[in-house]
Amino acid sequence: MKPIELPQEAVSAHTNAVAISIKNLSKCYQLYAQPQDRLKQFFRRGHHQYYREFWALRDVSFDIMPGEVLGIVGRNGAGKSTLLQLLCSTLNPSSGSIDVHGRISALLELGSGFNPEFSGRENVYLYASILGLSKQEIGERFEEIVDFSGIRDFIDQPVKTYSSGMYVRLAFSVATSVDPDILVVDEALSVGDGEFARKSFERIRGMKEAGKTILFCSHSLYQMEAFCDRVLWLEHGELMLLGEPQEVVRRYSDFLLGNIGEVKAESAVPITACPPSPQGHARLSHVEVSLDGTAGRMLHGLPGENDLSIRLQFESDPELPAPAVGATIDYGTLVTVTCAVSCFENIVIERDERGRGEVTIEFPSLPLRKGEYHVAVYLASEDAIHIYDSAQGVATIKIEDALPSPGLVKLACHWHSSAGHHAPSTAILPSKNTAWQLAKLFTGRPFWVDRADSLEIAKTGIFEPIETALSQALIRPGDRVLDIGANMGYYTALFANWVGPSGIVNAIEPDPDNFALLDANTQDFQKTERVRLHALALSEAAGTAKLFRSKDNVGMHRLYDSICCDGSSMEVTVCRGDDLALAPLDFIKIDIEGYEAFALRGLSNTLDDSPNVKILCEFSPLSMMEAGVQPIKWLEWIADHGFTVVAYNGTEWSPVLHDNLKQELSCLTELDFIGLSLKLREQNNASIADAAIKAAAACGYSRPILENLLLVKQPTLQTLADSGIVFSLSK
Repeated sequence: MKPIELPQEAVSAHTNAVAISIKNLSKCYQLYAQPQDRLKQFFRRGHHQYYREFWALRDVSFDIMPGEVLGIVGRNGAGKSTLLQLLCSTLNPSSGSIDVHGRISALLELGSGFNPEFSGRENVYLYASILGLSKQEIGERFEEIVDFSGIRDFIDQPVKTYSSGMYVRLAFSVATSVDPDILVVDEALSVGDGEFARKSFERIRGMKEAGKTILFCSHSLYQMEAFCDRVLWLEHGELMLLGEPQEVVRRYSDFLLGNIGEVKAESAVPITACPPSPQGHARLSHVEVSLDGTAGRMLHGLPGENDLSIRLQFESDPELPAPAVGATIDYGTLVTVTCAVSCFENIVIERDERGRGEVTIEFPSLPLRKGEYHVAVYLASEDAIHIYDSAQGVATIKIEDALPSPGLVKLACHWHSSAGHHAPSTAILPSKNTAWQLAKLFTGRPFWVDRADSLEIAKTGIFEPIETALSQALIRPGDRVLDIGANMGYYTALFANWVGPSGIVNAIEPDPDNFALLDANTQDFQKTERVRLHALALSEAAGTAKLFRSKDNVGMHRLYDSICCDGSSMEVTVCRGDDLALAPLDFIKIDIEGYEAFALRGLSNTLDDSPNVKILCEFSPLSMMEAGVQPIKWLEWIADHGFTVVAYNGTEWSPVLHDNLKQELSCLTELDFIGLSLKLREQNNASIADAAIKAAAACGYSRPILENLLLVKQPTLQTLADSGIVFSLSK
C-alpha cells in the first residue's frame, strides 16, 4: 500500500535537529516450513531457497523531533513491535538506516535483562548497566528505584521468588530511572496492580512534561489522541499515515470499520477480509469529562456543588454481546471512592450495526470533599469480568473545601437533639450558583464569595483588617447590632459570633445577588434567630427606590445613579429604620456608598433611644455629594445628635476636632463637582477613584477620600479611652 498523504498543515514541520531519523527502513524474516530446511539452506546457499520471505517492515521513513510524543497504531502483525525493536537495536534492519540522538530506554519486554537467580538488588545493577548507567549512577539512584517499586522488603531475595507483579514493578522502576532522552513504550503505559498502574502512568506523563521524546505503541485509540503529538499508522509493514492524532485515529478507525475509502490494496497482500470492527474485541475511541458542562483534563469544583458527566464512545465487534461500561473516581493511588458499572445496574448499552456506541454517566451534585480525584473509564465483557480497554487519569477533579473536617465524601445526614428536635446545622448552605466560590474567614469559618472575590476575602480571609479589629474590640456578648449594607455577610457573620447566643444581629441588604450570599453565609445563625435578614434598603421614608448596578457588577451598588454605575437599575423596597423598632442598639456598621446620611436620619429616634450606641460609618464626602448630601451639613447633624467623630490616624483610633474636620470639608466647596462627574462618567471605577483623589487633593482636602469613622457619644468615648481602645486628644 502507498502511504496516504495528509494536508501539509496537518503535519508538524521538521526544521530543527531530529531526535530519531529513519530512512527506508525494512525488516525481512526468513520463514521455514520445517527446522531441517534451515540446515539445507546453509549448505545449499544460492542454489535453492528453502524459505519464504515475510516483510515485517518495508521502506518506512520518518523523523521524530526532540520532545515529541509519537503514537504508533496498527493491527496485530502490522510491524509495530518490530519497528520499536529496531529502534532499540534488539533487531538489525534488513535495509535502511536509523539515526538516534540521545540515550534511549525501552519498555518492551519488562525484565528481559533480569537473572532469576540473582537478588532484586543485584538485578537492579545488572539491568541498569544494560540500559547504560554506570555503577556510580546506579548507586545514586538505587534508593529511588526501590522506593518507587514498593518492594523494599524483598529487594535482597532472589527474583525467582517474586510474584509477576513484583517482577514487573522492579523492572519498570529501573527502566524509567535511567533519565533517557528517548523512551520507547510498547503496550506498557500502565503495569502491575491498580496503585502501581497509576504511578507508572504518572511517571511517563511526567517524562512527557519534562520534554522527553516518547514513542508510544498501543491499541487504545483514546490514549493515542490524549497522549500523543502525532500518530503513525502501520499496516502490513508499510507506513499508511502520519499526522495529527485526531485525523490519523479517525482514518484508522474508518479503516477498521470497513470504510476504506481511498485506502486501496495495491500490494501483494490485499486487504479483502478487513473486519467491520475489532474482531472479538472492543475499544474506547473517545472520552470527555465535564463539570457543570465545562469539559477538560483538570476540573475544579466545590463539595456537593457540581454535576459530573463522563461521556465515552466505543467501537466493538457487533458479533459479540454489547460490552459493559464502567467508570471509577479514585482518590490518589490508594482508594477508589466510587464506581459505576452498567451491567451491575441493569443498564442496556445500545450500539449501531457496526458495533459503535456512546454512553454518558452522570454524577449529580458530586459530594466529594477537598482533595484531588482521578477519573478512569473501562470497557469490558458483558459480565464485566474481562477488560477490553481502559483509560486511566482521563481527568483530574480538584475539590476545594474550606471546612477543616476530614473525609472524602459529604453524605446527607439528619441531626436530632435528645428532645427530638433538629439541631442547627453548622454546615454552610450548599449552592448551585456557579458565580460563587468558597473561601474561609480568618476565624476558620467557611464563607461564600462572588466569583470575582470583590472583597478579596478568598486571598487572606479578612476584609478591612483595621475596622474588623476595632469591631471585635467594641462588640460584647449580648449586644444588639445593626449591619446596614451587609453585602455578602462578612461583618454579619463575625458580629453574630461575637454577640453570642444572647445577642442579635439585624442585617440590611437590598441587592438580590448580595442577599443570596448573605443568606447562605448566615444560615446556621438564622436558625437560632441570632441573625435576622432584611431584604430592603434604609432611608428617611418608606416606599421604593431604584438600586443602580456598579460598572464592574461586583456587589458595590448604589441607591442613586452614580458615575460608578452602568445605568441599569432595579426597584427595591425602602424602609425607615425607626419602623424596625430595633432600639436600643449597641453597635451599627453602615457602608452604603454615600447614602449613609439618609439611612441614619431615618434612624433618628432609634439613635436617641440607644445611649451606648457606637457607629462605624464609611465616609466618602464625594460620594455623599453625588448622592445629594452636603458633607458639612451631615457633620453638623452628627454633632447635633451628640456624636463625636473618631478616626484612624495610621497608628491608632483618635477623636477628630469638629472644627478641623469642618475646615477640611469646606475645601471641597471649591471643587467643580459637576464638571468632574461629566469627565469621569465614561471611565472605569479604578480610574474614577484615582481621578477623584487627585481632584480633592488639588482643592486642599488632605484626608483619605474614603475612610471609616467611628461615631460615639461623649460618655462612651471616655469609657473607650479609659480601656485603651480609643485614645483621647489629651493622651
